[in-house]
Amino acid sequence: MSGYKFDGKYLHSGSDKIGEVRGNDIWSGSNKIGEIRGNDIWRGSSKIGDVRGQDIWMGSNKVGTMNDARKAIDGPGGVTLAALWPLLVK
Repeated sequence: MSGYKFDGKYLHSGSDKIGEVRGNDIWSGSNKIGEIRGNDIWRGSSKIGDVRGQDIWMGSNKVGTMNDARKAIDGPGGVTLAALWPLLVK
């Protein structure tokens, strides 16, 4: 069992909330740390990553797969789960 749980709105590490998804925005505390646009992961006005099929990319580096994200985080989601994994977990 992973130490992270996503309930569709909050990402928990144990009993602590470490992230929140508001619409397409990903927040950590009071800081917006990312945004999901289609299959792309954005920080501010810069595209920082994307999901290509089952692969998760940050820039020009493949950082993992959807299976890696699902092993680390219990809960629903496709691109949202893929974005939470490198931004808040990995």
